Amino acid sequence: MNSVISAATIEARNSGWDVVGIMDGFEHLIAGRIEEARPLSITDVSRIHVQGGSIIRTSRANPTVRDEGAPDPDWRLHACLESLRKLGIGALVTIGGDDTAFSASRLAGAAGGGLRVAHVPKTIDNDLPLPGGIPTFGFETARSEGTGLVSNLMTDAITTRRWYLVVAMGRSAGHLALGIGKAAGATLTVIAEEFPRGEPIRLSRLADVLRPQCSSGSRTAARSAWRCSPRASACGCLRTSSPRPCRRPSGTSTATSGWPSSS
Repeated sequence: MNSVISAATIEARNSGWDVVGIMDGFEHLIAGRIEEARPLSITDVSRIHVQGGSIIRTSRANPTVRDEGAPDPDWRLHACLESLRKLGIGALVTIGGDDTAFSASRLAGAAGGGLRVAHVPKTIDNDLPLPGGIPTFGFETARSEGTGLVSNLMTDAITTRRWYLVVAMGRSAGHLALGIGKAAGATLTVIAEEFPRGEPIRLSRLADVLRPQCSSGSRTAARSAWRCSPRASACGCLRTSSPRPCRRPSGTSTATSGWPSSS
């Protein structure tokens, strides 16, 4: 995020624009706390691209959430627009995933042409409709870090003769889980997309998928399970390092293709 903040600020300043960093996402804009916005100069951001995180922080506040019991159900959206108007903001750069992109789009629409919005797709879920082969910012970093963590667990599994369950984020998209599973050499990767749509993934169903691996007789395997729920990303198990391979039930696929919905 800091890299985006730095690049956007430097380009805008060099183009003659004033730049304001809004702290904590939409949270203070919704509450009308415009004093939580701070001017950003090139000096403020020139070296932050090497720092993780965000110098203006983040939040989960969403201006598109409706309050059906209020006189104005869209008061959050309108309050956010009013705060931007008071700050004199005519162009807004947002950074985030699907929720942030949708919020930015709604703000631009509600402003009726008075606000220009540019959204930067930053999410480890990789679930935004970008051109083929272009991942979202953050996905490759998360996949790489996750692969390293899972690979270390495989060593622990060999040493302790235990199975391990690992949870990966992703909401309803299995891109991150599948990416980690492929890179780490997972024996089994189960993602939510391979289950019927609109049906909850029961714990018993997940147990049926994982049980054949656990009963294979090999205890020197690491298992990686990504969360499985109606909004889950995926589930999986890591490749066994035992000379004896894990026994797979008939009809299952290879480690890189995940677990078929028919299993």
